[in-house]
Amino acid sequence: MRESLVGLLEALGHAVRSFSSAREFRGALTTDAAGVLIVDMYMPEETGLELCQSLFRDGIRMPIIFMTAHADVTTAVAAMKSGAIEFLEKPFDRQTLVAHVEKAVALGREWRDREQQFAALDDRIARLSRVDRETLELILAGETNKRMAAMLDLTERAVELRRQRLMQRLETRSLAELMEFAVTHRVLREIRQIPDSPHQRRGTGDS
Repeated sequence: MRESLVGLLEALGHAVRSFSSAREFRGALTTDAAGVLIVDMYMPEETGLELCQSLFRDGIRMPIIFMTAHADVTTAVAAMKSGAIEFLEKPFDRQTLVAHVEKAVALGREWRDREQQFAALDDRIARLSRVDRETLELILAGETNKRMAAMLDLTERAVELRRQRLMQRLETRSLAELMEFAVTHRVLREIRQIPDSPHQRRGTGDS
């Protein structure tokens, strides 16, 4: 079955790599891998679910399509929690697989774009000092310069200078832009905790 899947996906224009076991796949995997993983639930040495869970623990995220001849709700739920986006019960038709692969490819691009955006924001956040971070948190809490000055035992001018320095380091030009930056970073950080993060490689597991 593995060979037929490779032929089908290559005929559709996808670059495909095939692996006979989870160990072989892991040996070729890199942390910046990109693509979609199609894996059988039951493989030699290690199950597809075990592979998926180990990738998740290692921080490697990719859209995963599971195939199995023996589906059950418990296994399907465990697979989804570890990053699977589809769970196909054998036998399935060509159109179903193709539709799921196209969906996974598009989702993978979306994840990579989101990860790149987060990395760019995170790089700027990393430049901030403790004072900068304190200032940012107070701004996000909606505190005015006057309130911040009272809370920090500073003059309003000193608070304004803090705010200006923070905006320079985050490369923002206005308070509205600063707020948008911080909220976007926080949202992306929270999303990354969901098994839906974007490091992908396209391949096929053994059947």
